Amino acid sequence: MLRTSVRLCIIIIFVMICVAGCDKKSGEAVVIGKDYVAATKEGEEIKDERATNHEQWIVKVRMLDNGRRIDVRADQAQWEKLRENHRVKVNYRVGKYTGTVWSAEIE
Repeated sequence: MLRTSVRLCIIIIFVMICVAGCDKKSGEAVVIGKDYVAATKEGEEIKDERATNHEQWIVKVRMLDNGRRIDVRADQAQWEKLRENHRVKVNYRVGKYTGTVWSAEIE
């Protein structure tokens, strides 16, 4: 019981540090590709490492100001509307120390 409480506290502290250690950024981007990852069912062989228990629609964009490539998770309707070379506005969070993109969304 005590080990579970300690683990939970460590996880909570880690999440708080990650959230506090991120900068919000936004900018214009160009769609460079799209990807779809099907959901896996229980007992099914996993062919794609990214597969989870729900479908994923991924839009790959390149930021115009710094050339950074970001994979943005989108909903199905938004994913279907977008085409390559479309310009979109992207909001994303970048780790202050690592430069890792933690989350991103298309407006």
